[in-house]
Amino acid sequence: MQHPLRLLALSTLALLACEDDHGGGFVDEPVEIAFEARVAELPFACGQNYTALGSDGSGGTPQDFRFYVYDVRLVTDAGEEHPVDLDDDGVHQGGGVALLDFEDGSGACTNGTAETYTTLKGTVRAQPRHGDGEAGYSEIRFRIGVPEEQNHADLTTLPAPLNDTTLSWSWNAGHIFFSAWGVFGGAAPFDLGVHVGSTGCEGDATAGAVVSCSNANRPEIALAGFDHDTSKIVVDWGALFADLKLATPPDLCEVVDGETSCACHSFDPGPLCTTLFTPLGLDWSNGKTIAGQSLFRVQ
Repeated sequence: MQHPLRLLALSTLALLACEDDHGGGFVDEPVEIAFEARVAELPFACGQNYTALGSDGSGGTPQDFRFYVYDVRLVTDAGEEHPVDLDDDGVHQGGGVALLDFEDGSGACTNGTAETYTTLKGTVRAQPRHGDGEAGYSEIRFRIGVPEEQNHADLTTLPAPLNDTTLSWSWNAGHIFFSAWGVFGGAAPFDLGVHVGSTGCEGDATAGAVVSCSNANRPEIALAGFDHDTSKIVVDWGALFADLKLATPPDLCEVVDGETSCACHSFDPGPLCTTLFTPLGLDWSNGKTIAGQSLFRVQ
């Protein structure tokens, strides 16, 4: 017969082991999720002039390509979501949010920086393990944007990368979730692009009021066929402009003080914003996720 104190010690160790692995063979595991920016099948580069862009096969050069990511989840074959806790690195990831940055400040990307960031790093909670190996994930889901509770906070109080002043608006202290721009038109160049952020917002954040927005504009991206050990996520800058004629300023642009403006800052002009939101899987009219996004794919 074993001594009662020995039995108690063994029981305590067994309990601690279950707590460490969440019980039932579940453990936390570090993961890295790689993103790669392209223009169709070509690598994305700020100094590169690309052809065959838009619905008329025009040329263009990138000016910006950055976006915030949060609420990352890996999904098992059974449909179970396992959240990824993003590491805080003090630069590119912090506060549960990461800033993916594909521009390097060269060429036409004059508002950017030389440093890029293309790989999410974190820990997946409750990684399932059964018997002789880990259970596979078959899908990844994430949201583009900044969580509502952080979106309108004072930038000086937020950790990097949420304190990036180049990705914020002055009104209501709101963040720019997604930025993609280019210069098009050849010999008669014009800028065209989109800044995605929440709109229809009420409440003065600068006065400490709670801000609520009718259009959240935080699309959820869901990509099947994702293996976190071998897959990467390709994001296509050119796909954003696929439905626009780019040889000359599209008719969807608006004239401001006698000059044509092809800028969508998440509000008017509606036709241009609708066309630029759709490839993100985002309904411009209500700010909700829709099917059919065309920017992201698994490879």
